[in-house]
Amino acid sequence: MRFSMSAILILAALATGPLPALAQGNAADEQVSAMPDALVESDPLDRLYDRLKRTSDAGRAADLARQIDEYLDRSPSPTVSLLIEWSDDSENNGRSAAALDFLSEAIALRPDEAAPYRKRAVLHYTHGDLERAMDDIRTSLSLEPRDFGALGLMATILDRTGRQEAAVEVWRRYLELYPADRDVAAFVESTLNERAGKRI
Repeated sequence: MRFSMSAILILAALATGPLPALAQGNAADEQVSAMPDALVESDPLDRLYDRLKRTSDAGRAADLARQIDEYLDRSPSPTVSLLIEWSDDSENNGRSAAALDFLSEAIALRPDEAAPYRKRAVLHYTHGDLERAMDDIRTSLSLEPRDFGALGLMATILDRTGRQEAAVEVWRRYLELYPADRDVAAFVESTLNERAGKRI
């Protein structure tokens, strides 16, 4: 099993139960499809983020989100990539301590890369160490502020630790990057409506 940001968000959504879907159109997607590549940044990651932000189709958005998640888990360094692979293999085989050690080695080699931090954050979260997970998320976001997966994990931790208002604000930042995520949009809308009702 590959532990990714997307997997954590899916688990979090399942834990809170089904959420109402929001109506989505495809007009924005048609505009994106017709957009000349020259109008989009040349960097592949920039293009993926731009398309994710513009699409209103949930299925297409989910595919773009998966591509971004996979892109962010990579490293240009072959050594760091190998350490991340060893970490994944170790976690899959129940050797969590070794998995964390490999990621810590990767961070020591390339402290300016987000990939090992975001991977280690997921491992810390999976094993219940929310404080260390949050530390790694903050570092990962300082290196890649558009990482909606890291924002989602941060919001989940904030919610679990009783900081619901802060969690909603982070989810809103998440939706600025991934507006077609119906579950998160519905959750934020429901939470804001509930909060407004309590003020009456």
